[in-house]
Amino acid sequence: MYLSDVDLRQAVQCGDLIVDPLPDKEIGATSIDLHLDSIEQAKIWDFNALAAHNKKWGYQSKELNIARMTYGVISRQFMVLPPREADAEEDDLVFRRENAIILRPRGFVVWQTEEKVGTPEENPKYICFIDGKSTRARTGLVVHLTAPTIHAGWSGNVTLEMTNCGPLDLVLHAGDAVAQLTVAQITQPPARDVKLSATHGQTSVHGIDPDTSSA
Repeated sequence: MYLSDVDLRQAVQCGDLIVDPLPDKEIGATSIDLHLDSIEQAKIWDFNALAAHNKKWGYQSKELNIARMTYGVISRQFMVLPPREADAEEDDLVFRRENAIILRPRGFVVWQTEEKVGTPEENPKYICFIDGKSTRARTGLVVHLTAPTIHAGWSGNVTLEMTNCGPLDLVLHAGDAVAQLTVAQITQPPARDVKLSATHGQTSVHGIDPDTSSA
């Protein structure tokens, strides 16, 4: 059963659903808009740094062993703020212009939500889903490429993986509503401890602080 706007507000007020801050005017019939956080939370891959690291260890320049990496470590090493427009190379697909991020076709950026969302660890009643917004998608913006599910008992700022599949350069600002949250009731609280998640409680695009050394 999916929650309507009435149920969404009541769930937040009762503490069974976490959406903080709760947007005052952007709760739809069955969804809540989510907004981009400050521009400092927009990150791209630093290919030069990754290539130098890989050369040292005898790997190909842009290869990344995704199934064996520790994401928190790797992202802190090789994900950086996009360059300013004045410093950007001609082939850079993502750069900053004053208070905006310019996302060119085929560009890729990760950027967290302003809102902390999810459900309490104790006796969670709901499961949440992140979707893009259709009008943004029609420009070519793909939001949250995979893993749309926010599992019961998880909470944190959501990291959005965004790419531009369209023909236009897209301009994104902090506070832009680019995604939406829908919420469904689950039959009973899960038996498995949500703390097993590597991103539970995250406050940046890097996830939680890693407990291992570099990859």
